[in-house]
Amino acid sequence: MTDLLPITYDNIDALAALAFAKSRLVATALREDVLHNLEPLDRRDPERLLDRIARRRIFDEEALAEIDGLSDRIVGLIQAGTTEVAHYENDECNVSPAYWTSQRRTRAADELGRALMVLFDLQETLLAVHDLMHAERAIVALRMAS
Repeated sequence: MTDLLPITYDNIDALAALAFAKSRLVATALREDVLHNLEPLDRRDPERLLDRIARRRIFDEEALAEIDGLSDRIVGLIQAGTTEVAHYENDECNVSPAYWTSQRRTRAADELGRALMVLFDLQETLLAVHDLMHAERAIVALRMAS
């Protein structure tokens, strides 16, 4: 999905720094594409994530849970703003399929879709850092057991 650095112990510092950079992109996406497309009471989750990003608290499990929950909500809103349009071609000279569909999205769904891609990118990077840290702890425990 993204151009993620190889997930190796040599890259863990670079992955963590990349996560901070991506979190700033997420903050911009939340402000520009998400908040104004939500009802005032529905803005609490993105605002909480914005606060977490501002405080640089993105590496704990709560941050991942917030990203996951917000992503699910955004996906639902995108689906609600997307309609399937059927097209018919009744021309007897037509050699392509006589029936096809296309999707149309509202402006809000388009904006939320842009934000969702950035959110998924941050989530992927955070999960890579978490995977390396969990692997490191598992190896230490394995060595101590031997």
